[in-house]
Amino acid sequence: MFLIISRLPVSSRSAEQAVAHDTTSSTYQLAVIANDFQVPFHDERALLLFKMFPRREHTDWLILSGEFQDFWEISSYDLMPRTERDFQREIEIGRGVLRSFRRSLPHARITWVEGNHEFRLRKYLIQNAKELYGLPGVSVPDIFDLRRLEIEYVPCHELATKFTDNFIRVGDLYVGHWDRVSKHGAYAAKVLIEEKGVSLLRGHTHRFGKTRGFAA
Repeated sequence: MFLIISRLPVSSRSAEQAVAHDTTSSTYQLAVIANDFQVPFHDERALLLFKMFPRREHTDWLILSGEFQDFWEISSYDLMPRTERDFQREIEIGRGVLRSFRRSLPHARITWVEGNHEFRLRKYLIQNAKELYGLPGVSVPDIFDLRRLEIEYVPCHELATKFTDNFIRVGDLYVGHWDRVSKHGAYAAKVLIEEKGVSLLRGHTHRFGKTRGFAA
C-alpha cells in the first residue's frame, strides 16, 4: 500500500469533473493517493491506520490507484483452488472497505483507477464467457455498486484485451497504474519518466522508489 498526502493544483479538466464533490473554493485540493491494497489480502491494521488520515486531513479527493481488489479466484495464474464462496467473500470485503471510505469521506471525490488485478475480470470474461462481456451486472462498477457510493471508476480503454497503462491527471501529475516493472522501483519510474516526459506517481511495483529525470 502506498500513501501520499499532497495539496495539488487541480487542472481545469479535473476541476470540472470534481464539481459534485468540491468542498472548497480554492484552486488547490488535498489529494490522498493509495494503491495495491489487493483486498482481501490487505493488512487490517494498516488499513485502519490508513483510513484515519483522509478523514483527519479533510481530504478533497481520494484516489485508489489500481490493484484495490485482488480478484484472486479469476487470475490466469495457477493458484491453490478455493471455493466459490471465497470469491463471493472477497467481493463482500471489498464492498465493505469502499463503504467505509465513503462513510468517512461523505463529501469527497473518490476515484478508483483500474489496475492489472481489476483487469482480471475483463480478461476472464473475454476468455471464458465472452457472451457476458459488457452486460449489466458483470463489471467492476456494477459488482461493487459504485454508482450508489458515488465512486468514479476509470477503466482501461474499452477495446483493450490485455492490461495497458491506465492513469488520470491530478494537476500536472499523472497518477495511475502502468504495465512496467523492474527489480528496483525507482528504475521503473525512471524509465517511465524518460519515456513519457511527465511527472508521475505509479503503483504496481510493490516497492518504493523515486527518481528525477528529464525527457528531451
